[in-house]
Amino acid sequence: MTSLYLDLKQAREALGLSLADIADTTLINIKFLGAIEEGRTEILPEAYIRAFIREYASAVGMDPTAAMKRFDQEHAGTAESPNVLHLPLVPDHKEDHHVSSSLADGSARFSPRTVTIAVGSVVLVAAIVLLWNVLGNQPAPSVKEIPFQSVVKEHETRLARPEPTPPRAPVVRTDSLTLSVATTDSVWIMVSVDSLPSHEYLFRPGARAAWRARERFVLTLGNAGAVQFTLNQKRLGTIGERGHVLRNVVFTRQSLTAPK
Repeated sequence: MTSLYLDLKQAREALGLSLADIADTTLINIKFLGAIEEGRTEILPEAYIRAFIREYASAVGMDPTAAMKRFDQEHAGTAESPNVLHLPLVPDHKEDHHVSSSLADGSARFSPRTVTIAVGSVVLVAAIVLLWNVLGNQPAPSVKEIPFQSVVKEHETRLARPEPTPPRAPVVRTDSLTLSVATTDSVWIMVSVDSLPSHEYLFRPGARAAWRARERFVLTLGNAGAVQFTLNQKRLGTIGERGHVLRNVVFTRQSLTAPK
């Protein structure tokens, strides 16, 4: 049986479509589409892997629901059965000679200590098996899928607001930092300003945004080569290659004096 990724590629080729055609239809970066066909989903933004594959399947005429079922089946881990804990019976060392003699006579006898350890071992194994059965039968949490187009519209609405979503410092300081971005292609960015919680954004080509911070910015982004950075009016340019994912990139005041 062929993989879901190969079937997606064959369905596209059967329709005479190129990856660029699928990118125009789904608004998904062509590098990500190529990665899907090659099964290299690790380079995709983790939050949108399922949405990307669902949109791809719909664009080539496949049933999105059936495609996602195949995706789940192909990525389902093969959980191994827990090994049974075998605890040996430990006879009383003082009784070793006596036990050996008894076994030779066909009438084995164990000390009270040996019997206690044996009973305790059986009880421990039974408790482990019972706990495993209880935890293993709990239903897995359902995964909520968000259509890719809905994600795009959500971020477009956020960018259209008069004030940017990222929180600003309540007091403007002379040593404040301003980080600006301009995109040349679709880019996913997660930004943390100072010690505040991170926010995620999905920018379309030609988008612009800016954030303010007192000390630093920490970014994780996909398609790194498709976004230009400016820090306090100093052009930093791109910080990676197209289609590449960069994690935990830090911008501080030292970035202003660092060589390009």
